[in-house]
Amino acid sequence: MTRPNAELLAEVFPDVEVRGEIGEHTTLLSIDKARQLLGYDPQHSWRDEVQ
Repeated sequence: MTRPNAELLAEVFPDVEVRGEIGEHTTLLSIDKARQLLGYDPQHSWRDEVQ
């Protein structure tokens, strides 16, 4: 996936309010709670594995 998140959101969910900062290619699903409660820290990115 090479399209930026902002472009995808505007196309698929044009009427949804965007809250907070959206990274260009970061996940659109928050893992903040897993980080907070479990100390989760991703070690790998799918971008490093898929060509």
